[in-house]
Amino acid sequence: MSKTMPHDTDRPVPYLRRSFAAGMSAMGLLGLTAVACTGRLGDGTPPDDVGGVPGEPAAQDCRVARTSPSVLRRLSRLELQLTLQDLFQLAEPPSVDNIPEDTGQNGFRTIAALQNVSDQHLRAYLGMAETLGQELMADEARRARVIGCEPGAADCLASFVSHFGKLAYRRPLIAEEVSDLVARANEVAQDEQDALRFVIEALLTSPSFLFRIEVGAGEEETSPLSSLELASRLSFTLWGRTPSAQLLSRAEAGELDSPEGLLEVAEEMVEDERTQIFVSAFFKQWLGFEALRAPTNPAEGFTPALLDDMIAESERVLGEHAFTSGTDFLDALTANYTYLTPELGKFYGLEVSGDGATRVEFPSGHHRANTGLLTHASLISAKSDGDLISVRGKWLRAAFLCEHLEIPPGLLEQLEGELSGLSYIDVIKKRNTQAGCAGCHARIDPIGVGFAQYDKEGRYDESVRIDEFGLEPRFEGAENESFDSLADLAAELRRSPQLASCIAEKLFIYTQGREPEDEDQCAIDAAAKGFSLDGNRFRSLLTNLVQSPAFRLRRAPE
Repeated sequence: MSKTMPHDTDRPVPYLRRSFAAGMSAMGLLGLTAVACTGRLGDGTPPDDVGGVPGEPAAQDCRVARTSPSVLRRLSRLELQLTLQDLFQLAEPPSVDNIPEDTGQNGFRTIAALQNVSDQHLRAYLGMAETLGQELMADEARRARVIGCEPGAADCLASFVSHFGKLAYRRPLIAEEVSDLVARANEVAQDEQDALRFVIEALLTSPSFLFRIEVGAGEEETSPLSSLELASRLSFTLWGRTPSAQLLSRAEAGELDSPEGLLEVAEEMVEDERTQIFVSAFFKQWLGFEALRAPTNPAEGFTPALLDDMIAESERVLGEHAFTSGTDFLDALTANYTYLTPELGKFYGLEVSGDGATRVEFPSGHHRANTGLLTHASLISAKSDGDLISVRGKWLRAAFLCEHLEIPPGLLEQLEGELSGLSYIDVIKKRNTQAGCAGCHARIDPIGVGFAQYDKEGRYDESVRIDEFGLEPRFEGAENESFDSLADLAAELRRSPQLASCIAEKLFIYTQGREPEDEDQCAIDAAAKGFSLDGNRFRSLLTNLVQSPAFRLRRAPE
């Protein structure tokens, strides 16, 4: 147990822990109606000067930079993990298992408004800081790199507070902060290394580290970010971690002050593997394969390792389409290949040899040929006990078209009596014809029926007859609505005019930690347009998002 724990009488509790705690305390788809179907529709191509969606009443003038109110963002578990890896120069991200899982919304675990700080968080943050400090002191080579001077040397402690504190807080510490922390460390520490551990614990449990604080460079309600705040936002957007010393230095040198300078730095950053690591987590949260549920009654030969293989399959295909030079990211929807281990190949009914994952091309006529992501078990296997037909149709429209379906209050209870005693097939027929249900179910059930030959595990079963459900597979709103195979569905989804804008919106939510408001639509539309004009290169989507004039702004909460 560290000597900084409250029951130690020989050493006071770090003062920042007390001030931090005080500061924190101060601070089923059976019935859907047409009116509950929401989402951005239209042709997906915004005008050059004015943003918004055709037909909606209040289009934004994109010639005027706007942004919605800023939110105080706590570091997510992933952001904390990646930041600590950099701060302590670790080969792998440290464990954050003791920190409570971030609250999710529509799959995303980065929504700032949902991220509280509990007593469990506080204890976990302190324990994590203690462990990292102890491990650093025990590793002489890494200690020399991170601390930059010999413990006990003149001014070493103050130098470390200034250097490490700037990286942790994403800004220089003022003189009073440095002197106060050095004085407290010298007062309570038993030796030079203990003083350094104290400083680490104090810095890593401070709100200035745990929260991404943006004040802005002006006093107006909407003001530009300071150069260091912009570097921080850029780094967390592209790398999911605190800005490096080099990026902070470039910001202080004015390299981010112009749009051209910001773009140059962003283009360098997206080529770094740190972008791929952070974006990989985006793919999992966006498409819902961050964690898979083992089947209740698994088929013979099923092992938990298969779930890891399924996640790795989707992760690799998406990463390849996102970061291989010149590759069209949307081709992941119609790809005719994947990466399978022998075990996962057997699950899919394919013979795969060799060790590890092997690239597999599907023969013509195979049920997975040209279906890309849409037949990955990681995406279409059951994540809950819901009705798979409606769940899969709803998922596709929400994930790729940003159409959100909601059940009006009381409607489900009202319909339970009417549907009681009906067979599953009769329920499907009724909800696709009955007023009050058909409006939304006609948009999702005909899509879900197209997946009916894939069971809850995502395994193909050719014995299932699609015509038994009484619905023709159909993708309402597509150029060619009827489809005979999932390859046809994938091709129609691939050419959907809403697809690029929806992906841009999902990336905005993930990186900015909030649902977009009207003021954010110009930035999203511009990112989608730049993405499309550049051949749907994913790197371009990232750089276009940070190029938006709104990216430089901070607006005070109302």
